[in-house]
Amino acid sequence: MKRGIMYLRFWLFAMYFTAFWILYGCFVFIKKLVIENNFDIQPLYLILGMLLLLYQSKKEYKKVKN
Repeated sequence: MKRGIMYLRFWLFAMYFTAFWILYGCFVFIKKLVIENNFDIQPLYLILGMLLLLYQSKKEYKKVKN
């Protein structure tokens, strides 16, 4: 396997992985806010951190793809 293809797949996996955790953080935040009637800041930290990682992995994916 070529090195470029390996890195391309890694960054693609990283983007899907972070996107999953962003969706999960949104689910937990809405669940706690609506169902449990409780505001919790921890899911917002998760969403923000994963958004930063998603941005970085998307940038690296585009760099490897070109």
